[in-house]
Amino acid sequence: MRNEPLNAYSLHQRPYQEKRCIYYLFTKEHGVVHGIAKKGIPQFAPLMLFATGKKSLKTLQQVNIVEAVPRLVGQQQYAALYINEITLKLLPVEDSMPLVFEQYGHTITQLQQSLSPKQLKLVLRHYEQALFSELGFAIDLEQDSEQDLITESQWYHFAPDRGWVKQSVPTSQAKTIADSSLSSQNSLKDPQSSVTTSNASASQYAQRNPSAFMQQSSIDGKTIIAMQSGINDQTLDSWTNIHRQLVDHLFDYQPLQSRILWQQFYSYQ
Repeated sequence: MRNEPLNAYSLHQRPYQEKRCIYYLFTKEHGVVHGIAKKGIPQFAPLMLFATGKKSLKTLQQVNIVEAVPRLVGQQQYAALYINEITLKLLPVEDSMPLVFEQYGHTITQLQQSLSPKQLKLVLRHYEQALFSELGFAIDLEQDSEQDLITESQWYHFAPDRGWVKQSVPTSQAKTIADSSLSSQNSLKDPQSSVTTSNASASQYAQRNPSAFMQQSSIDGKTIIAMQSGINDQTLDSWTNIHRQLVDHLFDYQPLQSRILWQQFYSYQ
């Protein structure tokens, strides 16, 4: 690109020489773009700038802040850092994602409002869903891993690399597992809430992927069918559980820095 105008947000930056930084931008025109510019470009504010360069690292010039830099504090700030991290690490470089870009701007606007814990979760789940859909990781809510239709009476666990896998534990035990898992999702520490499971399915699943097994919990077909109506107050905890598992899978079960910061924030409250 040569002196090309871009609409952008800054996802991350790191120092480069005395007065400049390397910026990792999310642009409407080319998706994630890496570039060098003077220090001082803020995060979370819509930008207009010009980029030049044939290589992966562009030269960024004439950077203008389109709107006032949003004041994000507390859980909203850590939520914004979280969406920046998953956006930067999951999106391919210089691959336009206009729908995700639009959802990103909408999400930042929502995070500037006063939000209850449930409202904050809804905002994050909708952004994650837009991101997953554009990347081809949309969750099939109609069929299980064996291509059978989801049935209300069957219990399942979600395997990110396979989909809905029929659960072999007795129904009463599966319900206990699910209730325990969903109660853990009611914590304010979104998206850090842990998911618990029993030893019932450990023998076969832990052998395949011990880290992934730690994320497993049971869910009944009736709940999965309800999730087909979208992310709402009634299905929010289930979506939070499933999205957490998918994010962990996509990050190869490595910790996210934003989650660590979020946990530290709540540990001092």
